[in-house]
Amino acid sequence: MISNDLMFKKLSIKNSLKGVATLITVLSIGSLISIISFSMAIISYLSAQNIKSALDSTKSFYAAYSGLQDAQLKLERDKDYSSTNFNLSINDDDDVSVSVSNINGEAIATSTNSFSSVNKKLQTVFIIDTITGLVTPTSTTELSL
Repeated sequence: MISNDLMFKKLSIKNSLKGVATLITVLSIGSLISIISFSMAIISYLSAQNIKSALDSTKSFYAAYSGLQDAQLKLERDKDYSSTNFNLSINDDDDVSVSVSNINGEAIATSTNSFSSVNKKLQTVFIIDTITGLVTPTSTTELSL
């Protein structure tokens, strides 16, 4: 027959092995959860940066486009309007720069905007009807800076 001391030692070794296995399992699961949480935080941060960049690009584009619209308005008021440079304040003070060259019924307006390290440059060609005075945009393109 097995003595009580020997039985107690076997149970105690068996319980310690269960404890070690439980500890390893808990640490493994905890590490896995930490890695997943950290990865999700990084992905969220990078997604937020992409969204901010897209928003800044959109703001810069529409600010430059508003410069073209202002140039069209100036041409509608004065068919002979021409300017080397005028500024608009859209997102910041004087952040949109617009130039208009008007030659023989065709005007070319170029608008440049810089917003939060995003630069946009747009150009529109306008045809001005000499009889009616109608100002019609024919093409708008984004130019490289």
